[in-house]
Amino acid sequence: MNTNIFASGIHHVALIADDFERAIKFYEKLGLTKYALWGEGKGRIQLMGVGNDSFIEIFASGNGEDRPEGRFAHLAICVDDVESAYKAAIAAGAEKRSEPQVVKVNSSPTPMTIQCGFVTGPEGEVIEFFKQIS
Repeated sequence: MNTNIFASGIHHVALIADDFERAIKFYEKLGLTKYALWGEGKGRIQLMGVGNDSFIEIFASGNGEDRPEGRFAHLAICVDDVESAYKAAIAAGAEKRSEPQVVKVNSSPTPMTIQCGFVTGPEGEVIEFFKQIS
């Protein structure tokens, strides 16, 4: 166990998909399972289970314009205490991106309540500290 921020692993990696349905079908072929879906149109998000409580979060983008080279949007790290992890990251030199907050996600078939906070790391990478409450 990581004792600096008390992380227990990576929860998910977010992927931006120009072809949302094709991406989902691809990951299903690899054995991932649909866990939760929310949003509409270009705002759809599908959380897919990889195993061992790890996920890929697929975002529908609808176009290939104005996107960075990489396709991954952020790295989410499971933590016991989102606020403490967020503060530790800021103290270590990360930049504030989004203060920790509790979010109720109206997803199906599994509604979720999460707590998350985002920072930007030294190379510009976006890191999410994540805890599923229910």
